[in-house]
Amino acid sequence: MVRVLGGPSSVKLAESICSEMRIPDVKVEFKRFPDGEFYFRLLEDIEGEDLLVVQSLYPPQDQHIVELLYILETCRELGAKKLIVYAPYLAYSRQDERYLPGETVSAKILAKLIQDAGASELYTVDIHNRGVLSYYHIPAYDLTAAEEIIKYFVSKGVENPLILAPDGEEDAIRRAETAARAIGTDYDWLEKHRDRRTGKIVTVEKPLKVSGRDVVIIDDIISTGGTAANAARILKKQGAKRVYVGVTHALLAEGALERLKAAGVEEVVGTDSIPGSVSKITTAPIIARKLRER
Repeated sequence: MVRVLGGPSSVKLAESICSEMRIPDVKVEFKRFPDGEFYFRLLEDIEGEDLLVVQSLYPPQDQHIVELLYILETCRELGAKKLIVYAPYLAYSRQDERYLPGETVSAKILAKLIQDAGASELYTVDIHNRGVLSYYHIPAYDLTAAEEIIKYFVSKGVENPLILAPDGEEDAIRRAETAARAIGTDYDWLEKHRDRRTGKIVTVEKPLKVSGRDVVIIDDIISTGGTAANAARILKKQGAKRVYVGVTHALLAEGALERLKAAGVEEVVGTDSIPGSVSKITTAPIIARKLRER
């Protein structure tokens, strides 16, 4: 039987997983010293146990990464049989190669650190670039929150919406298709271009079957909100009734929500991969289903 060890970044999520799977947690103690250094202690014996270590790596990501490494190394040294990492938000997943000379391949370094600390398996949710997982020599899985996101909007009265991917990347289209299939509706996508040096996003408009319909934009990460806002403006211009945004990882940099509202978005909803004011959907059922399949 797997037991759940919740790290500092994901205490409530770990509790939700325990409740969802009806499995016990591991009692631990953690704190920060006045100088900012991290303290972690296991309060019970975990020798020979399989542990699900729940620690999402959202900002401050460097702090959360160090916490995860300390937890994994401690559990390994004290005899845990298997250490399954559940990091719904996996930091540094955008830099999987050197785009410019001299750059750090941060995704590769993070993979090495997590594995060297003792991880046996890794699960994440809607990773920005699936190619990152090729750096893991342990089993590494990308799950999706698309079905949970669209079910939330249906529960709030959204009927027969178009599901829209705000860009034409393969993973984005796959998420939209998953959400559409879950409720028996249709989906579409837009194309975007981003300047790697300036970061400016340009979304290419095309005809969409949205006149008089609700639309749910499904995205993996929203930081500035630029991509989703561009899509929302196109949708409203073409006569969409109401536009909603469902995002797995709601980073929401300063001004992002205001930008989306100004573009005509009715509501922005995220998951508990990143705790916050819009985090109304739990990812607990997602990891629970996967672990039950093992």
